[in-house]
Amino acid sequence: MSGLALAVLLVPFVTALTTLAVGHRSDRAVKGIAVGGSGLGLLLGWALALPHLGDAAPLGWSYADTTAIGQRIELAVYVDPLAAVMLALATTVAFLVQVYSLGYLADDPRYPSYTSLVSLFTGAMVGVVLADDLWMLLVGWELMGACSYFLIAHHWELPEARAGAVKAFLMTRTADLGLLFAILLLGDRFGTYRISTILRTVSEVALTRDQMWLPAMLLVVAVLGKSAQVPFHTWLPDAMPGPTPISALIHAATMVAAGVYLVARMYPLFLTAPSALTLLGFVAAVTMLVSALYASVSNDLKRVLAWSTVSQLAYMFGGLAAGAWTAAVLHLLAHGAFKALLFLGAGSVVHAIGGATSMEAMGGLRDKVRTTFVTMTLGFGALAGVAPLAGFFSKDAIVHGVLDEARDGRLLWPSVAWLLLVSMVLTAALTVAYSLRAWLLVFFGTGPASAHEPPATMRVPLIVLAVPTALGGVALFFPSMLGNPGGLFAPRSEAGDLFHWSTAVLMTLVVVASGAVVLLRWRSRGRDLWRAAPPGRRLPVDRLYDAALV
Repeated sequence: MSGLALAVLLVPFVTALTTLAVGHRSDRAVKGIAVGGSGLGLLLGWALALPHLGDAAPLGWSYADTTAIGQRIELAVYVDPLAAVMLALATTVAFLVQVYSLGYLADDPRYPSYTSLVSLFTGAMVGVVLADDLWMLLVGWELMGACSYFLIAHHWELPEARAGAVKAFLMTRTADLGLLFAILLLGDRFGTYRISTILRTVSEVALTRDQMWLPAMLLVVAVLGKSAQVPFHTWLPDAMPGPTPISALIHAATMVAAGVYLVARMYPLFLTAPSALTLLGFVAAVTMLVSALYASVSNDLKRVLAWSTVSQLAYMFGGLAAGAWTAAVLHLLAHGAFKALLFLGAGSVVHAIGGATSMEAMGGLRDKVRTTFVTMTLGFGALAGVAPLAGFFSKDAIVHGVLDEARDGRLLWPSVAWLLLVSMVLTAALTVAYSLRAWLLVFFGTGPASAHEPPATMRVPLIVLAVPTALGGVALFFPSMLGNPGGLFAPRSEAGDLFHWSTAVLMTLVVVASGAVVLLRWRSRGRDLWRAAPPGRRLPVDRLYDAALV
């Protein structure tokens, strides 16, 4: 098993180097190596992940070490149920993105460098997921940032691509200083950089309330930047000039998901720092509502999906802040499936109509791209929280966890807990509205006369992702299908089941009411549902940043 874990770590990096080395010689060889290496990573990743689900004991290995900064630094991995499910998600989405890219970038002369960066990006996320050393985690964390810069700027001849890449790089690098300083503090206080040792010590030693507040606060800064939360929320939508398949990987299983993963991984530390959780909960409440409002007035399909990612990540952070650890992790997994589906579906739509991303250029596509229509319908339904799709039950569990926290006040200030709850309900209504609006504008009404179904390499990943999107929620509703999901991941016990009738009924009423309003306006006003933001309009916070920093 030790060799398997090392192979899972190394395969993406070997694939990246090999594709880059042969890229100028043979396009066919590059494609074969890219997909084959990603497929091997998928098989090895699942082989490592499956034995560590359920009640399996966590395992860890150290392969090399050195001494620096007065402490031992190791190439060490740790596999527990949380790492296992994230590893499975990352390798699966990465493989599907590589397959999809065969069709989407079939004629792109920069495909060799693109696919090499995708493999490197995947390897960086795998490193973050498996890392049991804080410095190893930092290397993967920073490597993802570097890869995202080059991938967002893939079409570097476009000014918006260059600007988006620089913006993403600078904003995330600024926030990453929080992670660096947190690592230094933790190493000094615990005498080690081994994550498992630090968390075990935190769990066993009776720490006073907020004794770990400073490193926890610094970690919050880092994850807010990586996951595009306020005040770093503007970089992710501006990263949309990059190729659509890489958007699927960034939004679903790497980069922005890494912020949520880090909080979940370091959760015992956060439980000793309620002030950090309160800050995280407050920022999540603001971010989810603001980003949902931006998604509601955007006419660009990819930007709608980008803003929805920011909002859904805030949902996860809100759940973590309120103590709903399992629900937040389950929503991270559900979101990974349906958001990858939606971005790849958006790429199929863009491919079908010749490259336009504005929803004003779309419409009436349901009969022209039938596979894309059916699968994206499931994806939008899961995003909106329609039962019994994947997003419904995980959202319900998060809302119920926040409701419990608002009543009991174990971790958050009561005012922040209630603010978070109200924001979640309002965000749920807005999510239904912008999801239904996008679905109607893309697939109904009148649109381009010429549109074509994408090739099989682009359709098959959509079908594969539609399965967990459609059935993931049902699996959670029947715990025996997953072997008691409430006990799969949690580092501490959570009372109750994952399904709660009270919040389920509330969220269903929100979905029905918000959807009814949009449909009524569609019938009366057609495509002009409500006033959208003009194309190219910059956000007020962007203008503020320019005035202050430029």
